[in-house]
Amino acid sequence: MGADITLLGGFSVRGPDGAPLALPTRKAEALLALLALRPGSALTRDRVAGLLWPASAEPQARGSLRQTLAQLRRCLPDGAVEAVGDSLRLDPALATSDTARLEAALAANEPQGPAAVAGLYAGRLLADFPVGEDPFEEWRRLEGERLHALALDAMGRRLADLAARGEAEEGVALGERLLALDPASEETHRALMRLHLARGARPAALRQYERCRDALRGALGVAPSRETEELAREARRAVNAGVAAEPQGPPGVAVLPFANLSGDPEQEYLALGIAEDVIRELSRFRSLAVLSRQAAFGLRDTALSPQEIGARLGCRFLLTGSVRRGAGTVRIGCELTDTATGYHLWAERFDAPCDGLPQLQDEIVRRVVGALAVRIDDQLLRQARCRSAGQLQAYDLWLRGLDGLRRATPEGLAEAQSLFHRATELDPNDARAWSGLSLSHFNDWSCLAWERWDECEARAFDYARRALELDDNDPVAQFIVGRILLYRREFGPAERHLERAEALNPNDTHILSNLALCHAYLGRAERAAAMAREAMRLNPFHEAWYCAFAAMPHMLAGELEAGVELGLKAPDASVDMRAYLACAHAHLGDRAEAARQAEAYLETYRGNIVKGRPAEPEEAVRWMFMVNPFRRAADTAFIAEGLRGAGLPVSEEAMAAVPPRGRVAAAWGG
Repeated sequence: MGADITLLGGFSVRGPDGAPLALPTRKAEALLALLALRPGSALTRDRVAGLLWPASAEPQARGSLRQTLAQLRRCLPDGAVEAVGDSLRLDPALATSDTARLEAALAANEPQGPAAVAGLYAGRLLADFPVGEDPFEEWRRLEGERLHALALDAMGRRLADLAARGEAEEGVALGERLLALDPASEETHRALMRLHLARGARPAALRQYERCRDALRGALGVAPSRETEELAREARRAVNAGVAAEPQGPPGVAVLPFANLSGDPEQEYLALGIAEDVIRELSRFRSLAVLSRQAAFGLRDTALSPQEIGARLGCRFLLTGSVRRGAGTVRIGCELTDTATGYHLWAERFDAPCDGLPQLQDEIVRRVVGALAVRIDDQLLRQARCRSAGQLQAYDLWLRGLDGLRRATPEGLAEAQSLFHRATELDPNDARAWSGLSLSHFNDWSCLAWERWDECEARAFDYARRALELDDNDPVAQFIVGRILLYRREFGPAERHLERAEALNPNDTHILSNLALCHAYLGRAERAAAMAREAMRLNPFHEAWYCAFAAMPHMLAGELEAGVELGLKAPDASVDMRAYLACAHAHLGDRAEAARQAEAYLETYRGNIVKGRPAEPEEAVRWMFMVNPFRRAADTAFIAEGLRGAGLPVSEEAMAAVPPRGRVAAAWGG
């Protein structure tokens, strides 16, 4: 195995053992980049010298090339850089590159080529690679534009193919990847709208249209095309029909027996067992009314439509599935249907080896249940937004209140508190409504009312205790009480409530993501990082705050690169995210980026916490330790060392700072 060179999205080199290789000069890196674009292709020495030393006379440029070439050869495997006459080339057997792999995928036959391009194209050629010589910059620009256009074209063809076949999960992921590269691509927006429409997610298609309209207006100053507008009209017609037919009251869910497609009556037990497991695990969600096995299974052999089953059972959602056992493998398919409209909201397929089925059956059930609960809440929230305030029921108010919390603005929190108060008035015994009210004060205390933390924290705690009095098995209320105790530095009682929250519902990905952060504070970084990954795996379409809550646990677990990658996906999800990024970059040895993130943290602190008044760095550092209740002194020291490395002043007094009641980054994405 030879050296591997990364040119897309940045520049890096790894040796045959996978360890990073550091080149001595920027010109040595630029020389390797020229040769690595296409390993095996030769470049004349005159061409290379002209690109890298254009201002030097030919003899001097040649001499500089010889010196740089000698430096480069000392860093790479012997023979990796070959001289062929008056030309230079990389031996592809001893050195390869991501651009070579990308070019191979682009040249491959359909569909293998386009399917691989999305995973290979990591960004612009040599992004953030300053050299300063015009000929090299022009070479980089032209080659970068060529590869960028080819990659976008291949990924677009792949997306069109996925949209035509209705493969929503892979298609949506690829479409979002394309929009990150080209936000104003109307074809990509349309493909995503078609994918959402094909799976019955009409409100999602409408949101995609709105993104498209805003992107076109902002980037190009134009309106969407007629074809895009027609797709939007189709989505509006379906959404309006769904709202008109929507039943009121708590959302009921029925799980029918899974169909045995194996042709073997002996496999009937497996189909029934999986459906029963889903019913049991879905019942952990206190916000859903799951019909009993007896009620749902009574309709197993009928030919009723989803709408007729919904009317017969009084349920809003219907989960159906199938099991097909073949030679050595089992395939399990699931589909969620809105019985009010008949539209399919979600579908997924799972494959498992027969010999590991008992263990994998639990995993499959967890993935089904976690994804299912998220889709149900999302669907109901979209429809609740379409109703007037007077039409909202207690559950609608809960969902709308959560939506206000996620906006994490003073207006959003005020709206959430009003909605939750109305829910408690409609049903004073609804523990969920009191939990929501607690969350609203919890986020007000932790995000926006730093100067009123005692008052807001006390209200958050009191409302959560009220929820527990009404329903001790409510995992949200258990979590809130545990987290407030954690920020009070009452670690033992906090731990008991947090463990109880997880035990009550290990399938709730929102709770798992929040618990990851709490376990990191309790000194269980490895467990916290694993829990954060599990939350994102079970809910692959998670909000950005999942990444923010996963970043710090990975950093404390020693996975600094992973922590930085997660933090950069949501750098402004919490006030102190930039401080964590500064800390991680300092520990990684990148002092320049650490200092840049530290300055960004100070700006965020001044804008969000002290509302623009002058504040010294020492004050921001003291606040950082106040709002992060680390149980272990070693974790506090690790953060302190990183902040010092980023250029921030960290005193022993600041490290020991504890507020009267504590303060936090908001739960549920605040």
